[in-house]
Amino acid sequence: MEQSLSWILFKTLVFPGLTFLLLVIFATFYLERKLVADMHGRTGPYYVGPYGILQTVADIFKILQKEVIIHREADKLLFLIVPAVAFLMVSLVAAFIPYDENLWIVSTPYDLVISLALLTSLPAIFLFAGWVSKSKYPFIGGIRVINQLISGEIPLWLAGLSVALWYGTFNYLEIVHKFDIVGFLVNLVGFAIFLVAILIVADRPPFDIPEAEQEIVYGFLTEYTGVGYLLLAGAKFLEVFVLAAMTVTLFLGGFKGPFLPGWVWFLLKVFAVYYLAFAIRASTPRIRLDQLIKFTWKILVPLSLLNIVLILIIKAF
Repeated sequence: MEQSLSWILFKTLVFPGLTFLLLVIFATFYLERKLVADMHGRTGPYYVGPYGILQTVADIFKILQKEVIIHREADKLLFLIVPAVAFLMVSLVAAFIPYDENLWIVSTPYDLVISLALLTSLPAIFLFAGWVSKSKYPFIGGIRVINQLISGEIPLWLAGLSVALWYGTFNYLEIVHKFDIVGFLVNLVGFAIFLVAILIVADRPPFDIPEAEQEIVYGFLTEYTGVGYLLLAGAKFLEVFVLAAMTVTLFLGGFKGPFLPGWVWFLLKVFAVYYLAFAIRASTPRIRLDQLIKFTWKILVPLSLLNIVLILIIKAF
């Protein structure tokens, strides 16, 4: 019983729990700056630590030292609470991800549904972050979040549920166990839809419309400084990892792989999804909100529905 309790505490607080998630935020920020710089023919972080690896640490300490400034008309209590709630919601989604056969924090028969439901709550939180700031640019950014994420979450749900339909389960571990080459090929269209949808949901370029600095400064993050900004920005970076981890679990076999430990395979696959997302960021310009909404409702959503029909037909035969 003591060993079991110790193992639970280790998973919750160390790996794949809180400590690991904090390291993920550091790593995501560093990798994005370094990889995008390399794709652009630049150096990126270089001077602080070996290969600039401590630049992110220095930046975070700098942000922590900044004064927490609250707009005079803002709701002070809600202004302070919203960033913590956003970070907590994303962290809860990460708790359902299996990194190896026995390396997960929570496992239920409805992992996928719960994860998608928690992700669906984030647009409201980010809108709230903009609204409680009582400033026009954050509020406009929050409205853009709602427009964009509702448009992106429908194909995300449909593509994710198509996998559950094929394998006959919502449980992540069972999906990974049942994964094979046939399942990968059948869900290839869903995989492509899911990849595009996670870029939309995570506000990644070319869909970084809610944070378009040339238009609305920094969107719903504009009025946040210090710890509040750090928690909101950390939630966004952590969301990128969570969505990449869900992609790997649903479509790429999760921790399955030869020779190496399962958690190593899992992180390698997540890095591959990262690299693709960063390559898209480095090579594509931002699109307009109306273009995004037309793209999701006229192309992604119908394609997602057709994908589900296709899987039903294949299963029938």
